[in-house]
Parts: sequence; structure tokens; C-alpha cells
Amino acid sequence: MTYVYYNVTSERLGTDTFNKLLQQLPPFIQGQILKYRNWQDRQRSLIGKALLIEGLKSLGLNTSYSLSNLKFTQFKRPYFDDHIDFNISHSGAYTICAISKTNKIGIDVEEIREIPIAGFEDQFSERELDEILQAENSLRAFYVLWTQKEAFLKGIGTGLHIPLNKISISNKKILWQDKTWYLHELQLDHRYTAYLSADISLQGISLNEVYFH
Repeated sequence: MTYVYYNVTSERLGTDTFNKLLQQLPPFIQGQILKYRNWQDRQRSLIGKALLIEGLKSLGLNTSYSLSNLKFTQFKRPYFDDHIDFNISHSGAYTICAISKTNKIGIDVEEIREIPIAGFEDQFSERELDEILQAENSLRAFYVLWTQKEAFLKGIGTGLHIPLNKISISNKKILWQDKTWYLHELQLDHRYTAYLSADISLQGISLNEVYFH
């Protein structure tokens, strides 16, 4: 089972709530958050870490795992150890965190906004471009493919260090270095696309909304 925790906040958190959530975090993460210049970036980063803490508590893992013990890969992907995996994403009003005790995961959420699709042609194969342009809703089709690829890249831990056009998707699966990754859609909001990638076929995803007051 993979557990997904998400928060929807479009307004600025009150000072008391912000500070309460911030004080849960180790000093080095507090410092990282406070370096962001605008309040939206500070808040999204804070809520992402707060969701991770909430998820660890819900799963009874908070006594074994502390954000003070986070490690980072060469691509700056945070992790604890080989026994659990987590991944965080945010866009617009949504912040989302996935946690798994059984497999590697990646997650991505994107707000669907008007963009010039032609400016991203080099990120997709000719077949994918045809799919996007021939779709009933080309903008949504674009974001679906983008989110699927982002979730996968976050799962393997490279982020955009690997170009999106190097990734081929077939039937919501990606074969990469002789291993199959599976893509699972998360139904959150028609104004967003969200996907979870996993290195096994998941039998269940627990979706949980978290509120911060």
C-alpha cells in the first residue's frame, strides 16, 4: 500500500499556524524554507514537510524517522533509508506527499494553465506530440504526459537531469534500465493532473486530505 497525503490551501496561512508548523522542523530545514523570497514558495515548502511529518505519524513511523536524519542523493533527492520512500510535489493550491514502505515512488501534481504547447515540442516524441495535438483537450493531454514523466523522474531520483523526450510511456508503464515503472493517476481536481509512479504495480493507494489550521 502507498499512502498519499495532500493539502489544498490557496490563501496565506496565519502567522500562528505557519510558525507552529515551522517549529516542527529541524533548524536546517527551517532555514531552507525561510530563504524563499515569496510567501507562496515558503508556504508550499513548509506544507510539504508538514505533510511528511503527518504521514509518518499516521503510519506509526515517527518514532523511527525524523526529518533531522534526512539524507540527500547526488541530485538532492531527500530520503531516509531503503526501508521507506517518500516524495513531495506542489502546484497551485495543492501540496502532496506520498509515502511507501514497500517500493520506490515518485509523485507529481500540476495545475492546468494555458501555455504555448509548441514551445515544449522537443520534450516529446513524434508519437506523443500527435497524441497531444489530436486529443479532444490538447492542454490536458499535454499535462497528463508531462506529469507522468515528472513523476517517473522523481521516482528514479534524477529530476529533469534526464530530458523528458528520453522517456517513452506505453499503457501507463515505463521501461527503464530493464525495470518497469507503473503510473497511477490520482483523482484530485479537474483543474489539475496528478500521477504517482512506482516500481511495482500497486494494488491500492490510500488518499488522505490533511488540514492545517
